[in-house]
Amino acid sequence: MEPWTRTQSAFAVKALYEDGDIFVIAQREFRRKFGIHRSRVAPSVHAIKTGVRNFEATGSALKKIGANVKTVRTSENIAAVREAIGRSPDRSACRHSVSLGPTEANVRRLLHKDLHFYPYKIQVTHVLRELHYVNRVNFCQTFLQLVNQNQELVNNLLMSGEAHFH
Repeated sequence: MEPWTRTQSAFAVKALYEDGDIFVIAQREFRRKFGIHRSRVAPSVHAIKTGVRNFEATGSALKKIGANVKTVRTSENIAAVREAIGRSPDRSACRHSVSLGPTEANVRRLLHKDLHFYPYKIQVTHVLRELHYVNRVNFCQTFLQLVNQNQELVNNLLMSGEAHFH
């Protein structure tokens, strides 16, 4: 559904004021003025109330542009999250949100968009030394010899791309 035009929004507010704050009559007048059949959509009560609120606040029945004030991504909250992360970087965003006040989603948003921190999972790996490369080459050569001797060996192998050793 397309938004109402400036003329339509103004007329809906005007009709409500003229009809003594009765929304059904304002909707009926709106349909009559703009030739909308009674089974078709007219501005809802909520839409007319919003238009009236906007008109009384700004002098226009149209939607307020830029009315959404960002209350979480303020410089104070960014500084508080930066300080909290600096004090205890091992704590989760959930724990920080409990101690700081904003929701977990807002703390994550501050970390990502304002502080440019990104979540990651620590992966422990071992160091490969020269001997390891030699062993890997030896294994590959031995395996190729086994495959050349028995072609069915490849069909009987089960391989996985991941392994965890503890």
